[in-house]
Amino acid sequence: MNKALKFGMAIIVVLLVFCQLILPFVVQGSIAHSIEDATKADNVNVKVSSMAGFMLLAGHMDSIHIDADNAMVGQVRVDKLTLDGENVNGDLTKLDARDGSAVRSADKLEMTGIISQESLQMLLQDKLEKVDNITATMNKEKLSATGTVKLLGRTADLTLEGTVFEENGGVYFHMTHLDIKNAVFGKAVVGNFFGDILLFDLQKMPVRAEVDDVEMQDGRVIIKASRHTTGK
Repeated sequence: MNKALKFGMAIIVVLLVFCQLILPFVVQGSIAHSIEDATKADNVNVKVSSMAGFMLLAGHMDSIHIDADNAMVGQVRVDKLTLDGENVNGDLTKLDARDGSAVRSADKLEMTGIISQESLQMLLQDKLEKVDNITATMNKEKLSATGTVKLLGRTADLTLEGTVFEENGGVYFHMTHLDIKNAVFGKAVVGNFFGDILLFDLQKMPVRAEVDDVEMQDGRVIIKASRHTTGK
């Protein structure tokens, strides 16, 4: 066996080792870094696999699993975010795009987000102007919150209730009841005075999916979304 042939075989072995053993770790690190930059998430873990490792260079993954803690999605912090995909084509390092191009196609794509009552409490505190000292609790039927609001120079006690729901790809907090009470006005039932608050819109995200289920539980809400049709 001449030296040129031996050298060629050695190069092939090195490339195979790189593609099958090293390249997945490089891709995983790049995706994790992109997620951290885009969502300010903590503890991002990414696992990708491909029978032909070199296909990762073209953006093809036989399977991918992502989990991240405290990821900012839209306007709300998601305490636990997971994504599982099969036969995925795209570039998950391009999470600054809002046109869905991060995933061009997938045979299966499933996402789950868990949002705690504390995260919703922070959202309400940020979005409800002139309302202070919000404290929220959640059960299977509703989120309940108390706080204070300034009315005509006086501080009034505020109590509100609402639910989390999905509409046309967007996930919202919908206020169903609002009471404002102080010594001057007595008790005023104001209704949905503040309007619906958008948490996030999956139709305007780097990874597009349809919301399958929104389930309120004690202390948290679980949102499941998926995309099963190739090319969408």
